[in-house]
Amino acid sequence: MGKIYRQAVMAVIINEASQVLIGYSPRDKSYKFPQGGLEEKEDIIEGIRRELKEELNYDLSHDHVLEIYEEKVRYPFPPNCHPLFKGQELSIVKIRHRIDTDTVPQDDEFDELIWIDPKDVTSYNYEYRSEAYKKALIICGLL
Repeated sequence: MGKIYRQAVMAVIINEASQVLIGYSPRDKSYKFPQGGLEEKEDIIEGIRRELKEELNYDLSHDHVLEIYEEKVRYPFPPNCHPLFKGQELSIVKIRHRIDTDTVPQDDEFDELIWIDPKDVTSYNYEYRSEAYKKALIICGLL
């Protein structure tokens, strides 16, 4: 049996200035949106809530979820990057930023977080994720 795409979820968090949150990952040596694989029997909201807490200590409240999109984006991993998966297929969750919650890196996933204008998304190095991220921002109506 061949490798499959890992089911995952990504957060497109928007602040009051209509900027989106990205972070630099020293592990991946590139920028990325908060994201991660879904665990067994976990739905999209449970998954993004867990990932945001693990990665940023961010408490997601349901009333800040703006939209969960049917359309997904995917990207392949570099060759020989993962033993089971050939890439990730991401559900997109658009979130209105809560100014009363933390956005502080919690592990080696991120060491720097920045707010950027969505039109500047191509100015950052996302490695193999670039086209998927651009498409996600289009799906969210931000490009």
